[in-house]
Amino acid sequence: MKNFKLILLTFATAALFFTGCEDELEAPGTNYVTFEQDRTLEVVPDGTSTFDVMVYSANFEGSDRTFTVQVSDASTADPSTYNVPSTVTIPANSNVGKLQVTATDVDLDLANAKTVILNLVGGDGLSVDNGITLSLLEQCLFNKVVLNITFDSWPEEVYWAIYDSNGNLVAENGPYSPYANAYAGLSGSLASTLCLESGTYQFVVTDDFADGAGPISLSTLDGVTLFSSSGAYGAGTSGMFTLP
Repeated sequence: MKNFKLILLTFATAALFFTGCEDELEAPGTNYVTFEQDRTLEVVPDGTSTFDVMVYSANFEGSDRTFTVQVSDASTADPSTYNVPSTVTIPANSNVGKLQVTATDVDLDLANAKTVILNLVGGDGLSVDNGITLSLLEQCLFNKVVLNITFDSWPEEVYWAIYDSNGNLVAENGPYSPYANAYAGLSGSLASTLCLESGTYQFVVTDDFADGAGPISLSTLDGVTLFSSSGAYGAGTSGMFTLP
């Protein structure tokens, strides 16, 4: 957890402090620089988005100050899908700087983030924090829904699909392959996030051996159940739902 994150301006002295989970203090005038807290960045689908990542110092100076930024090798995002400047500048008579980061939606997920981990370079009397983790997700411009499924001993038999009101397939765990569906080899449970436009849909789940499987449900992020089955659905079952 980061220390020294909260800027407190008190009385006319405008004293600056950085505090964190351990209530440590960085005294005003200290040569200390920190990123803002870790953030999730949602990138427009199939496009590129730009974000301002904030950098704070514990003091003010009368001239611009430039600091070196490094991308950690522990980052999981493909370096070709984002751009991070190698330096960030805090303008004169300020204690706040902006690092402009761009990211492109290349195989980004709605729920499983890819990370870009940034560090400021200290030394020569400059103290820095332990960096920032930027979590990249694909932005959902419509309705996020979550599919939860618990597997039985034969997950390869399970297939599900969502169709719109015109009968068009909009999502599936497919393509369908008898006794060799996408969940083959999995166990336990799985949660998948989907992005659906407003409208009426049909959810269909089938089991190749016609003996049902584990519980399965579809719900909104605020907990409204759109479809639910205990798993005792034999060869298959379906249900209708509407997203406003």
